[in-house]
Amino acid sequence: IRFVVIDRKITQGTRSDKGQRWLERIGTVMATCAKTGRSVFTFLQDSLSAYFGDQPNPSLLPDST
Repeated sequence: IRFVVIDRKITQGTRSDKGQRWLERIGTVMATCAKTGRSVFTFLQDSLSAYFGDQPNPSLLPDST
């Protein structure tokens, strides 16, 4: 979360609620992927493919198996 705080201070955040929600969500994805050793790019690519292919969204939660 420290990265997100530093980035917000440098860039002055966003000017809208919609922009703030996007930053919160992408920050969560980046932090979770980093902690679980997953590629952010691959997760976002899978998410977009699922969205445009009318498929279920990939889970951000790590596999419990």
